Amino acid sequence: MSSSNDRDVETAAQGHGLGPDAASHFARMAQVPILIGLTIGMALFLITFFVDIYEAVASLEFLDRKKTILLILNMLDMVFIANLVIMVATNTYNTFRLKRQHSGEHVMVEGQTAYRRMKHRIVSTIIIISSIHVLSELLEFSQLSVTHLAALIGLHLVLLLTYVATNVCRSAE
Repeated sequence: MSSSNDRDVETAAQGHGLGPDAASHFARMAQVPILIGLTIGMALFLITFFVDIYEAVASLEFLDRKKTILLILNMLDMVFIANLVIMVATNTYNTFRLKRQHSGEHVMVEGQTAYRRMKHRIVSTIIIISSIHVLSELLEFSQLSVTHLAALIGLHLVLLLTYVATNVCRSAE
């Protein structure tokens, strides 16, 4: 139940054309440049992906087993990062579209369900990216200090424990 003070603020906002619908519209429109930026970032990332392949073939690095493994891990890392960007952009666009087409309780339920699914996928993808990065660094151990390696493994374990605590333990309740 809203108080009279809330109604006064809402009435004043509507008098200036800043009602809840207008604020929601401006918030959704603010996402458009972000989505465009993510699209440009993905295009640049795609170029980087193909440049890495070209450089490996041109320098014949792929003939060295260890370098081939590192190249593949790097590419897997890039694929998962690209998937992460796509997940965020797609979910943002779908939320934008859903709010534009529907209103009321249906949007709230759909939005909460989509948010939970996206959160689970994003955290899972970040853990996979972290695993690949730690594995890559382990393979290049000669170029790495023990402190740096311990920090990487520690960060990865924190990510993993956070995921387990927020998803696995929570779903058991």
